[in-house]
Amino acid sequence: MDVQLTTKLKEGDPISFSRLFKETHPRMMGYCMLFVKNRTDAEDLVQECFSNLWLTRKKIDPNKSVESLLFVSLRNRCLNYLKENSKYSFDSFQDGIVLNELQYLYQLDFLEGKELSLEERLVEALKKAIEELPERKKEILIKSKIKGMKQKDIADELGISVKTVEKHLHEAKLELRVKLEKQFSALSIILYLLLN
Repeated sequence: MDVQLTTKLKEGDPISFSRLFKETHPRMMGYCMLFVKNRTDAEDLVQECFSNLWLTRKKIDPNKSVESLLFVSLRNRCLNYLKENSKYSFDSFQDGIVLNELQYLYQLDFLEGKELSLEERLVEALKKAIEELPERKKEILIKSKIKGMKQKDIADELGISVKTVEKHLHEAKLELRVKLEKQFSALSIILYLLLN
């Protein structure tokens, strides 16, 4: 959004808010679904971000990116969600490593200007890595992780065994993890959570 539209949003203009929502909501949902597997929960988290922005709109700085503000807010909500709903209790030494990595993400801020944020770079890298998978692995991964299909349903639809589906999923996730950890080595635990 440009400065004029951001200023109108700050003043409480519903048309500017509606435009921001339409332009940003799909990307925010895509990002949130990387962390939050339950679509209803993801929708709730995204809605909370927009609601909070509207309630605190008078604090908006027209010279700063409102989208960045939304994505930082969503990132924090996603990480809180992971901590509250993860199998990790954060009590053991290993769980402490997970918490440290989550805190590392909290400390990262969005870049100003046209450069992509960490989250956007991670999403783009993930999309690219998925596109580079062999066709059958990509198809099964998308059906399972993005469309939310059960492995048996995928097997029936493709005319293959459930074990074959499991094998392709395992290999696809392994390939993605190897590719992404090269680019985002500091986020290895987060990548583990995303791909499992």
